[in-house]
Amino acid sequence: MEDTRKAYLVVTAVVRDPMAMVAYNRALAASGLYARHGGRYLVRGRPVVELEAWDGRAVVVAEFPSRAAAEAFWAEPEYQERIKPLRKDAGDFHVAIFEAAQ
Repeated sequence: MEDTRKAYLVVTAVVRDPMAMVAYNRALAASGLYARHGGRYLVRGRPVVELEAWDGRAVVVAEFPSRAAAEAFWAEPEYQERIKPLRKDAGDFHVAIFEAAQ
């Protein structure tokens, strides 16, 4: 039986080149890849209140209907070959997929 739990693509970033990130974000938005894979942003940006030992990272949390959909977005050739390289030297990024709790 296929797991139908929602999945969350989580990115934390320390951005060193904001202009490169503008180009990356524009290309990603114009591509429609998130929507094509059923994804939507839940969180984008920096904290509005830092409660405990936050290291200044920006955060993106995108919800997908399933782990398979999130993985399909990440593996999309258009993303890997054309869009992701736009942020190559823009900062330090950590990316992971989490499944929703049952």
